[in-house]
Amino acid sequence: MADGYTTTAVHPVRRRYDSEHTVPQSDISMSVVTDDTRFENIRRRSTIYGLRDRSSGCCAINVEPILFLITCCFGLMSTNSSLFTYWARCVEIASENQEKYSHNVTYTCALIAKSNNTLQDEVERDIASMKIWLQICGCLPTLITSPIVGNWSDRNGRKAPLLFSLLGFFLSNLIQLLATLTYESINIYYWSFSGELLMALFGGGAATFSTALAIVTDDCRHKLKPGSSTVPFRVGLASFIQSLGMLTGTFIVSQMSVPALTSVERHAESYFKVAFIQVGFSLIALIYAIFFVRETHFPKREDFQYNQFDQLDNIEEELDETSGQISTHKKSIIGKFQNYFGQIFGVLLARRPGWTRLCLCVSVFFVFIEFLSFDPALLLLLVKRMPFAWNDKLFSYFSLLRTILTSVGMVLCPLLLTLFHWLGKDSLLIILALAASAGASFLTAFATTTNQIFYTCMFAVLMGGMQPAYRSFLPRMVAKEETARLLTAVTIIMSFSPILSSIIFNSIFNATLDWWAGFSFFVAAIFQTVVFFGQIVIHLLMRPQWKLEKQLRAHRGLENEDREIDYHPGDAEQRSISNTAVDSDSGSRRENI
Repeated sequence: MADGYTTTAVHPVRRRYDSEHTVPQSDISMSVVTDDTRFENIRRRSTIYGLRDRSSGCCAINVEPILFLITCCFGLMSTNSSLFTYWARCVEIASENQEKYSHNVTYTCALIAKSNNTLQDEVERDIASMKIWLQICGCLPTLITSPIVGNWSDRNGRKAPLLFSLLGFFLSNLIQLLATLTYESINIYYWSFSGELLMALFGGGAATFSTALAIVTDDCRHKLKPGSSTVPFRVGLASFIQSLGMLTGTFIVSQMSVPALTSVERHAESYFKVAFIQVGFSLIALIYAIFFVRETHFPKREDFQYNQFDQLDNIEEELDETSGQISTHKKSIIGKFQNYFGQIFGVLLARRPGWTRLCLCVSVFFVFIEFLSFDPALLLLLVKRMPFAWNDKLFSYFSLLRTILTSVGMVLCPLLLTLFHWLGKDSLLIILALAASAGASFLTAFATTTNQIFYTCMFAVLMGGMQPAYRSFLPRMVAKEETARLLTAVTIIMSFSPILSSIIFNSIFNATLDWWAGFSFFVAAIFQTVVFFGQIVIHLLMRPQWKLEKQLRAHRGLENEDREIDYHPGDAEQRSISNTAVDSDSGSRRENI
C-alpha cells in the first residue's frame, strides 16, 4: 500500500501543495524546511510586500509598553480587588442587617476586626464561598477561548488576536470601575461575575500575555538559531518588564490606600482611584496596540500555507477494505478536539529512555499541586482577623515587599547557581524553592503576630527561583519541537488549579474558622512538603541520565575538535538522551513532530 502522501486517492489539495512547492514528503523534512527557512523567505520577500527588514532592528520597541501596562494592571488588580471585595461585602452585609449590627455601617466595617467578630466571620465565609464560583466562572471559559485565540494567532497573524484580548481586558477593568461606584446600591458579585466571564470570553490574561510574548519572539526569530543556548535580549527584557509592571502596580496600591479609621470617605475613594488607573492603563494599551504595534507574523506569505492546511486539518483518511483505496471525509467537531488534545497531551505520554517519562508527568503534577497550595486572597482573610487586624495599607506594604523579594530571587538564584558545577541545577533550585514555600506556609499557619507574617517574606527570595527553574527543567525533558505542546499542556492543566484551590482551601477555611483560621495554610504546607520530597526523588532518578548526557556531550566535543566538523543549521539536531522519544514498537529512538 502506498503512503498517504503519494497515493492518487489523497485529497487534491494535498497533491497540489506537494507539486507546487516540492516539499519533502516526510513530516520531519517539512518541519526542517518551514522552521529553518521561514524567516529567510519573509526577509527575501520584504521588498516586494513593503515590509521592513527587522534583522538589524531586533531591539526596536514594539509590544513592550503593552506588557508593562498590562502587568501594571494585574499588579493593581491582584491587591486592590481583594481589598475592595472585603470592604464592599462588609458594607453590603451590614446594610442588610442594620438592626443586628449597627446603623452606622461604614464605621462598623472600619472597626470590623476589633468590635464585631460575628460580622467578620459572616463576611469572610461569604467571600471564601463565592470565590469558588468566581474561579469557575473565570477559568472554565478560558480553557475554551484561550486555545482558539492562540490558534488564530498562529494562522492569521498576531495583531488582531492581541487587539481582541486587550478589548476584553479593558471592558473587564471598566466593569471593576463601575463596581466601585455602585457597591452600596448594587451587589458587587453581579459586577464580579460579569467581569470574570467577559474577560474569559476574550481569552483571559493567558491569551493577552501569550500573544504579546509571541510578538517579542517573532521580532527576535533570527537570533533563535538551532543549537544556540543564548537568550535574546528582547526575551530577557520582556521578563524584566513584566516583573517591573507588577512591582509598579503593587506600589501604586500601597500609596493610594487609606486606612478606614483615618477617613472612611478617602478610604472608599482609594478603591475608585485605583480602579480608574486600571481602566486608564488598559485603554492606553489598547490604543497603543491599534496605532503602534507592528505585525510580526505573516503566515499567508510564507511557503508553509496555513490556509491550505486548514482544509487538511478537517479531513480524515480511512482505508476502504473492499477497494483498497484511501477515502476521505471531513472530521467532526469531536474528532477535531480529540486530535487537538491528542497532539497536546501526547508529549506527556510518549515513551522516553529511563525514568524520563515518569519524571516529566510527575513534575507537571507537582507544578499543579504547588500552585494549588498558594492563594494570596486567602491570606488577606487571615490577616484581617485578630490578632493581626491589618488595614489595607499594611497589607499593600506586605504585598509590595514580597513582590520585590520574589523578583530579586528570580534573577539572583539562577545567577548564584552558575558559580557551582552541579548536575541538575534547575532541579536543585526547585527543591530549595519548595522547601522555602513549605516553610512560609508552616510559619503562616502558626503565626500569632504581624512580625511573624512579615518573616515569611524572607522565604520569598528562594521562592522566586521556582518559576525560572521550572521553565528550564521541564523543556529539558522533551525535544525542541515538542516544547510548545508541552507548555500548552501545562497551561491547560494549570487552568484548573485556581478552581480546585478555591474548592479545597476556602472550604477548609470556612470549616476551621472558629478554632484555627490558619489550618488551611497548614494543609497547604503538608502538600508542599510532599512535593518537596517528591522532587528529591525525581532528582535522584534523573541524575544518572544527566551524568551520561554530560559524558556524551564531552565525547562529541572531542570528536568535533578532532574531525573539525562545523555545525550547519540544516543538519539534523543532536538530541540528548532524556528528550528523545522512544518508538513503542521497535524500541528505537525517534523524534516526535
